[in-house]
Amino acid sequence: MAVTQRVMNLHYREVLWRSAGEILEVVFKSRQPIQIVVECILLACLLGIALDLITANVAVEYFTVHHPHVVDSQSPWVMALVWGIGASWWFGAIAGVVLAALNLRRSQPVSTSIIRGWMFRACVILWLVMIGILAVSYVGTGFLPIEPKDAKFESNRRIMSVAFAHMTEYVLGVFALIIVGRKVVRHPLSPV
Repeated sequence: MAVTQRVMNLHYREVLWRSAGEILEVVFKSRQPIQIVVECILLACLLGIALDLITANVAVEYFTVHHPHVVDSQSPWVMALVWGIGASWWFGAIAGVVLAALNLRRSQPVSTSIIRGWMFRACVILWLVMIGILAVSYVGTGFLPIEPKDAKFESNRRIMSVAFAHMTEYVLGVFALIIVGRKVVRHPLSPV
């Protein structure tokens, strides 16, 4: 059984190595994979900024007190720009690499404009869902049976709502990536 396992591991490594080589060869011959990665990074940053423009105006303390000090400003607009980009670019990079790799594995790659459209729609839906989560959690915490409500209740309520919206952002982003990835893999081949 150990010999069979070693043979399977060797075959698996050979397939991975050959696949990585094929992907790198296509990446350097075509700009489409690089374009997909760059566009995913830009869309993730735009989504991060769009979400943080709302959440920073709801509770700027979430960024100024409960995050590392990055910039000397208390402005919600500055915090939205700084954290919208800083906390989102890496997810866009990972999503872009995954989608480009899935697209390269196809016999006939999906056009960049189609993938861009899917990603844009996913970002719009994510933004709407995040704003909905923010609103529901803010309103929901108002119904907590806490009496008497202390002076910091409203501030804590805002911070909790913003934190909850941000926590679910990455989880829903992974689901969106899975859905768009499946679309890339299952997109029908165009007639030749």
